[in-house]
Amino acid sequence: MGGAAGHMAHPFDLGAVNSGSDLLDFFEKAKAFVEKKGAGAVKIDGVNVSFKVVGDEENKQFAVDRGSLKPIDIDGITMGRVDDRFPEGHGMRPAIRTLLTILNAVLPDIRKELEELGLWDDPTRFLNTEYVEGTTNVTKYDENFLAIHGLSQFYHKIHSRSGQERPGMERPEGVKAPSVEVPYDPKTMESLIKKVNAAAQKYGFQVYGSVPTEKTTDIDFSSTLSQPFTVRVSDDREITKPLKEWLSEASNPRYKTVNLKDGTKTHALHKQLYLNILKGSKPIVDLIEDNDAEAAIYGAVLMHATRMLGNDVLRALTSPMGDVINHEGVVLRDEKLFGSNPVKITGEFIVGNLGSGFGQVNEEEEEIEIVDDEDADPVGPEAGGQTIAIVPGAFKPPTRGHLEMVEEYADKADKVIVLISAPLKSARKLPNGRPITADDSKRVWEAMVSHLTNVSVEISPDASPLTAGYEFIGKNGPLEPGDTIMLGASTKKDKKGRPDWMRWNQADKYVKGGVMLLAPQSTAVNPTKHSSYYMDLLQSSPLLAEMPSNLDAGRDPREFHASDMRYLLGKAESDEEAVELLEDFTGEDNIFDVLSIFGLNTGLSEMSSMAGGNVAGFASPVGFPEKKRKKKRRQYQEIMDLSVADEVFELIMKRGVLK
Repeated sequence: MGGAAGHMAHPFDLGAVNSGSDLLDFFEKAKAFVEKKGAGAVKIDGVNVSFKVVGDEENKQFAVDRGSLKPIDIDGITMGRVDDRFPEGHGMRPAIRTLLTILNAVLPDIRKELEELGLWDDPTRFLNTEYVEGTTNVTKYDENFLAIHGLSQFYHKIHSRSGQERPGMERPEGVKAPSVEVPYDPKTMESLIKKVNAAAQKYGFQVYGSVPTEKTTDIDFSSTLSQPFTVRVSDDREITKPLKEWLSEASNPRYKTVNLKDGTKTHALHKQLYLNILKGSKPIVDLIEDNDAEAAIYGAVLMHATRMLGNDVLRALTSPMGDVINHEGVVLRDEKLFGSNPVKITGEFIVGNLGSGFGQVNEEEEEIEIVDDEDADPVGPEAGGQTIAIVPGAFKPPTRGHLEMVEEYADKADKVIVLISAPLKSARKLPNGRPITADDSKRVWEAMVSHLTNVSVEISPDASPLTAGYEFIGKNGPLEPGDTIMLGASTKKDKKGRPDWMRWNQADKYVKGGVMLLAPQSTAVNPTKHSSYYMDLLQSSPLLAEMPSNLDAGRDPREFHASDMRYLLGKAESDEEAVELLEDFTGEDNIFDVLSIFGLNTGLSEMSSMAGGNVAGFASPVGFPEKKRKKKRRQYQEIMDLSVADEVFELIMKRGVLK
């Protein structure tokens, strides 16, 4: 659920930042703080991993802890349990094995340091690290390295239903973070890093501690604060003020959920909402419900100020790893100034890795009568001469079952193309009535396949997955003579006992001349099933009683079903256990991006990841698609929006936005 160390706060996440003026005050303090040589630390754009020491006196070893309430995390993911925690093909498998090998090799030599840091006999304490192998979320590094940021300790937690307990220090009232940084002797940490580095170099890794920063030029906010910021309220009305003036009147909508005109929800401090307001691609009256306009505008103002003032800070700093503007950002640690946990300044990185198409409507779309059959989705892998796997489906929504099969195709093929069909007549819906669009499915796919460089996701104009596949491989499709094609399918059987691959039994009649089609039966993959942890949790959960696969005698709850995922998404805002079960559908690193795509507010501690990007794992594109409408409905909506425009202006003026 965001990693053991949780998500590092952006300035607008801090409890002391309740207004735009407070945000400006924070940056003035940050400016003075980083002017001291070595005060700031480079924020690495890597993958967060937390290491602790487990075992009795005779069998001590390092283990990974992802911070969840899964028993395997609480006990520790040791070398022998890596495959139990990370599914086959997961990018962390080889990296974790290498890092555990390095740490365990040097463990006897660093016992003294581990004891002084309180790690030797206390598995609630852990080293908070990030590892990098080449290119990460956005940044390209010239070496593989492990950065040890500091020492943290878990808070005690008990699952509200299962009773599963995570030991740890007493949690202060009102604190939701999974852990907290604890003080340590810097010389002890420096000694530990030096010894670990000696072993790491044999495996092609460097080990760093906190990488200090140094000011190269004066930090000046005056130009940024005088820059105009424009809000497009309607087609014929804009409000433009200097950023400093906006900040002087803005309140922080930190915990505010806003309702969009398409019926979905998002956070007022969501980066995609901010970018749409910044670009003015859709006016406020067409994008956001009237009562939430103020929160959305002020959220955009605070995010814009955090981004631009952050750039001013980063441009003025350098480090032993180069200029800080070329990294994710800078980390500030000072309990008196910024609180007990670190805060990050990321500048431009706050809007990195975004998808496109948020809130856009295709007014020319027509209704299609064909109904999609989600059971026909394969749960499973430009130039001529390539082996290409085509995986068509409605994917309402995609699940980890689909992902793991695509990962298998990615190992076999040069390229994998996921084709999302777009039926409109009988779209699958969440329990709250919100339809799952092809755009939703695309964004979920993009989040889940961000680690696969040879996988692309496209939306087909065809409403049937079968037709989409045939059109792609047919005479008018993009394939070239010499290409070899695999049609995505699994060995999973339907209620009549027919394997999924049989739906392609006519494919050879449609394939373009010169293109080789591999027999679907020979390339079909075996379907994956839910983890044992998921099944154990489900069997003891009240949610089991209404789980669609449990109510249908023809379905196996151990298999991945999109209907089960939709049911859990419908429960996610009110039931933490539903979110935990959903992790098995999305993958732990993607859960909060997926919830964000569907505009679901869980009220959990991942607010900063939704607001500014997940820094504890692979970043991924998110957005909130516009509900598909018929032409007549669209015309009616335009008339309705114009009729409420004056009411919106009046409402916002009363609240002080349109001064």
